[in-house]
Amino acid sequence: MNQLGTYYKQYLLNRVSATQTLVEYIENCLVTENEVSEHSYHKIMIYRWTESEVKLFEVLSEYFAVTFVPVQFETQNIVSTFYTSSLSFVLKIIKLDFMFPHARTMHNMDILFNDKTSQNLFKQKITIDNIVSSVVSSRFNEMLELNLSNFCNDPKFMEMKIYFYHLTLLSHFKILMIRMGRDTRILNLNNNNLSQVPLNILNFFIKGELIGINLSNNNIPSLTELQRISSKIEKLWVEGNPLCEGLDSITYIKQIVQKFPRLTELDGIKLNNHGLMMPFYRNYLAVPDKKTKMLVEKFVSLYFTHYDSSRRRIDMFYDPMAQMMLSTSFLESEENVVYAVHSRNMLNPEKRQLILNNKRWYAKRAAIVSVLMQLPKSSHDLSSFNIDVLQHDHNCLILIIDGVFKEEATKVTPERILQFRRTFIFHIHTVHKKTFYNIVHEMFTVSLASPEIAKNSFKNPVRNLNQLTLINPEQEEKDIICTAFMYYTQLKRAEAETRLLSHDWDLRVALKTFAKDCKNDKIHPDKFENTEQPIDEID
Repeated sequence: MNQLGTYYKQYLLNRVSATQTLVEYIENCLVTENEVSEHSYHKIMIYRWTESEVKLFEVLSEYFAVTFVPVQFETQNIVSTFYTSSLSFVLKIIKLDFMFPHARTMHNMDILFNDKTSQNLFKQKITIDNIVSSVVSSRFNEMLELNLSNFCNDPKFMEMKIYFYHLTLLSHFKILMIRMGRDTRILNLNNNNLSQVPLNILNFFIKGELIGINLSNNNIPSLTELQRISSKIEKLWVEGNPLCEGLDSITYIKQIVQKFPRLTELDGIKLNNHGLMMPFYRNYLAVPDKKTKMLVEKFVSLYFTHYDSSRRRIDMFYDPMAQMMLSTSFLESEENVVYAVHSRNMLNPEKRQLILNNKRWYAKRAAIVSVLMQLPKSSHDLSSFNIDVLQHDHNCLILIIDGVFKEEATKVTPERILQFRRTFIFHIHTVHKKTFYNIVHEMFTVSLASPEIAKNSFKNPVRNLNQLTLINPEQEEKDIICTAFMYYTQLKRAEAETRLLSHDWDLRVALKTFAKDCKNDKIHPDKFENTEQPIDEID
């Protein structure tokens, strides 16, 4: 057998020279996994191929039903060549008579068998399996994240001229993927030109500890593709795919949350414990176009998510020379030390004049972030937001946001609910066809929320999107829900309103409580519009 190996060194294989003895030799190499099967590389030569190398590899893989990782692809004149260590591929080329069809053309092939070794190609004795395993392992970090972002263009592949032409090739490195799938919690598949969810890769991970997957910046066309992913996923990134186009932010989030009931984070935006972390928009003074609305929604979601978690990253929203004024309307008993030091109190004229005399407004990004970092930890009720777009053109965006937030309790101060108004003025500039928005001026005003506003705050609907809950309803909304409740229960209006109010205007909960009270005979007859027996059961 060793003599045959020497004889077939740099042996030109074609339909004439491919003997039965050679075929038996290759089959034996595959069975014994000897030096030839691991470290010998065979030069594949294809004639008159006019399309891209990736298309060539895909066509060859599909036609010969084989997986291979090509090395050192090049084209000279009418001949395209590359190296492979796959003896299975070589054997199938022989058995299919050194030809393959594509686009109504029959392409001829030759093989220079045992042309080079791994030492010749890579300057060391190493297999493709070893190289791929090394690259994948280097992308696994201490946070248990496997970062396969832009995997096919890994610098090591580029340096060694390895054409890892599609991410799904990884599924054929089974031992490696089983090992990685056991420990990985976050799988990053960002920027891999995926047109569908790569189930053949995900199958190695979803039976393990996987809780997050990043599919952003690919070519996944629709949300139906996401149905294939495990419902155990808690963190998901899909922005930058065609499936996101044409959907407003709220619809986009609702549809994805329905598919992933355990989701806590989407595209880097945390979903709160009560529902979707998206504002409920009451009005715009200037009705914006769709682009403006999506821009504002994204800013509000990103900014306040960072503000309510780690404020260190909010610096990315501000221009280096940005300016901010922080104002409050606290009584002396309401104002804590932080606000006393860093704000001007509009209810204290003497202090206000002192601060103005000392120019206590904040200039430059670092100063603004430093002040905001010192304010008490907070959580915003995004359903309370009123957002007004005063101006949006190619130079400027002016945004006013009113709403409610809660300051966490500390050792010296209790939890409290505050009202705020933040006016943001953005400068807009374009670099290499990309548009950037940076805050150049901000006016931040804070005051203690009234008892009524505090009572109606932080009553977001839970993530069950079918819940019939009204948040801080207006009179027209109250009338509609009350009429429906009266229709089902035959209660008088005063009793119907009392019951709805006690259940935060949640129609379903109010109906269930009503049915229970009816069965237990706890409702006096004079509470009803007529004496007929009301409904017995509420689904």
